[in-house]
Amino acid sequence: MLRRSHKKSRAGCLECKRRHVKCDEQRPRCIICTLSERDCSYASSSSQPPQTTSVADVATIPLAGDRVATSPPGSVSGSSVSNATLSTFGDAAPVPGVPIPELGHPSSHLCHDVNSAHMELMIRFKFSDHAPELNDELHDFASKLLFRCSLEAPYLMHQMLAVCARRLAGLFPDRSDFFLEHAMHLQTRAISIYNETAAKAQIDQNNCSALLLYCSLLSRHLLADLLAKRDTNLDGFLDRYLQFLSISGGLKGVSITAWELLLESDIKHLVLWAIGISQSLPLGNHCDYLRHLISESLSLDVQSRDACLKAVDYLQVGFDRILGLDMRNERYLMIFMWPAAVPSEFTELLAQRRPEAIAVMGYWALYLHLSRDVWHVADSGAYLLRSIATYLGPDWGHWLSWPLGMLAQHS
Repeated sequence: MLRRSHKKSRAGCLECKRRHVKCDEQRPRCIICTLSERDCSYASSSSQPPQTTSVADVATIPLAGDRVATSPPGSVSGSSVSNATLSTFGDAAPVPGVPIPELGHPSSHLCHDVNSAHMELMIRFKFSDHAPELNDELHDFASKLLFRCSLEAPYLMHQMLAVCARRLAGLFPDRSDFFLEHAMHLQTRAISIYNETAAKAQIDQNNCSALLLYCSLLSRHLLADLLAKRDTNLDGFLDRYLQFLSISGGLKGVSITAWELLLESDIKHLVLWAIGISQSLPLGNHCDYLRHLISESLSLDVQSRDACLKAVDYLQVGFDRILGLDMRNERYLMIFMWPAAVPSEFTELLAQRRPEAIAVMGYWALYLHLSRDVWHVADSGAYLLRSIATYLGPDWGHWLSWPLGMLAQHS
């Protein structure tokens, strides 16, 4: 089979060079190796990856989107993101450190790759499987938009097939290895194409819909992988959770950066719907005791306390829907929205292993358990909540009394 030529990454990691994959040159681990859980090392640890900056200035976007970029994003090779410090990203790209994709020659990346397995994935793909929080009308609209955009954006097409393969791995246990291998290959290929075509493009009306759909599918794929793995202790999960945020957290940054474009694009109906849901006020009392404990905590400063309370408010909105007998699909929204919506200060508390923040995550774990019929989640909620209870120990048992009690009732 003829191989398409590509520009070599001379400063790339050794693993990407061995696999003949274009490396994004992130330090200390590139994104390709991070996603495929491969060992990542560079020929010279003392050398620094080259910095390439476009003519356009690139504003810094925080993890939770608290500050807004004032300049249109250009092409930039960003610095790596530490697990312990996740408050900011180095550019406005949807995947930190990866330039925004350039759309122009959609067919050249895909045609030589197509095979019968990809055809099966295309036939089996259902948008409702991957965005369960949308109603039927939005599912139909988004599905048509996704297929149209994927024909113009090969990286989106590959990611769509990748997340479908990841879903089928759970549906067909006898073919699980087959589908998981294809999911990883297609996801890696999607990122590689994205990198190769992204050097000079900026977000505009021609690519913003495809870009946002790609970010969403990639983030959901990464979340499914995150929740499926069983770590020996909670520290392992928290490390991977923070890594997940460092890769997928730019989605909100894209929305803020391209806000006016998105409101004039084909995807505006989805954007307005999501914003409307995110502005919902918490109504129930399920989290009142947790709020009380946070407010009375002497070890939290004012900023940390406010960050924890904000994270709790989003959880209460989720519980209002899923425990309030709301049969609309949006009862599942906080599965995907909560990690991106919480303040960056709260994420930093998790990185610091602050027990108050970990206890708040225990409530999210309960919400996941109540949403276990969603394939991304499955049985991960119960496992995560029990892991958190073990990690915090009996001294923090009263912080988790309600979620653990609910877990016993709903197991």
